[in-house]
Amino acid sequence: MRTRSARLAAVPWLLRASRAAFALAFLLAMATPEWERGTFSLVPLWRFRLSGEDFQVGVLALLPVVSGATWIAARLLGRSRSWRWGPLHVALPVLGFAALALTRAWPVHIRHHAVVTGIAVALFAGVYLYALQELPGRWVAGLLALLLLLQGGTAILQFARQDSVGLSWMGEGTLDPNGQGVSVIEAGGRRWLRAYGLTAHPNVLGGYLSMGVLVCLGALAAWPARRRPWIYGAIGIGAVGLFLSFSRSAWLGTGAALLTMALLVRPWQRVDWRSPRNRRVLLLGGGALVALLLILAVLFGDLLTARLFRLGDPLESTSIQERLVDIRQAWDLFLDVPLKGAGSGYYIDALWAGVGEERPPGFRKVHNAYLLAAAELGVGGVILWLWMLLGPPLALFVARRPAVSAWQRSGWAAAFVSAAVVCVFDSYLYIPSTWWPALFLGLLCGAWARVEGDEGVPEARA
Repeated sequence: MRTRSARLAAVPWLLRASRAAFALAFLLAMATPEWERGTFSLVPLWRFRLSGEDFQVGVLALLPVVSGATWIAARLLGRSRSWRWGPLHVALPVLGFAALALTRAWPVHIRHHAVVTGIAVALFAGVYLYALQELPGRWVAGLLALLLLLQGGTAILQFARQDSVGLSWMGEGTLDPNGQGVSVIEAGGRRWLRAYGLTAHPNVLGGYLSMGVLVCLGALAAWPARRRPWIYGAIGIGAVGLFLSFSRSAWLGTGAALLTMALLVRPWQRVDWRSPRNRRVLLLGGGALVALLLILAVLFGDLLTARLFRLGDPLESTSIQERLVDIRQAWDLFLDVPLKGAGSGYYIDALWAGVGEERPPGFRKVHNAYLLAAAELGVGGVILWLWMLLGPPLALFVARRPAVSAWQRSGWAAAFVSAAVVCVFDSYLYIPSTWWPALFLGLLCGAWARVEGDEGVPEARA
């Protein structure tokens, strides 16, 4: 009897250790743009070569192993703990897409593609199931708030310095606005560095900051008032970093997501506009918004004009033309293999296989996640991808939950809306390509499935 009690007493400690290791691993992974020179390669334990590239596994790469081992131990000791797959309308697109992407990695023509796809899909499904079993929504929101502080703070410093901030040991690149291959805005006779944070590109920074800000906004109602100031600070820093990324797709996604939150919560129906206090709050809020817009116009007017309206400039015009060419190529590839697709990771290789004697200068991955999913996985892949991203906001609109419940859940749905918009203009959220979207979307889907399950939606259980 004592032995059993001791085992049960160890379960909470094991779960805390698992969550702590997971949180640290997640934050470091989401701040490591390249494995070869990021935190997970420090203090190397193992070196290997894959597809002509050298990799090394550092001591911090053991964090996921520690998290998984302590979690498994906790579950084995706490045998009464039930297993959840999540509500069917969430689990089906998530696990269905993972299974399809993994299946279409075979047969293996290029080992590197199969390894990358296998790892990304395993991370996606594993993080989804882990978050669903063990991570409350408020805990996930707190983790994303830490990520906002890290990435947003780095982005602000980069833009202020117009240079990198010395975090090369974490994988930060050399960010010289006058260098080649660096994303800049040309305005006022000067090249302005767009904020990268600890990502590979400003658009990537903007997309992830957008989703993090939206989740934290929705989670505010669930946090005690005394603990909200640091969440407000994280939202503010993340929002500034999002602005300084000058990512138009992330801005558009954020706007669409905020509109979705407003339509879900309908705050105008909850406020007594006859109250003098509420009128003062409205006037102060409106005045602050107008003042903010004027400050942005004064400080960043040239940059905003160049980014939003000067689409005929050589830099912008070339980028737009390249993307249109890529879209046509992706569509043609989808029409060639509409049912099964070219296979996970084989998009570029399939384009090369289809060229004739006239060799083009090269191929790029299409900047549209839906077309990429369709080209690699066929019509089933793009349907599951759309379902996974648009299912959460549609579920809230159909459910018509009470306003308070809708506010607490609207942030999660809004993050999916932002992701859905971003996927129209870029493909960095496509899961089989790398670990970033696998980890982030896995966490987002797992947290959403837990929220849906806790609301009493029937779940498919093991």
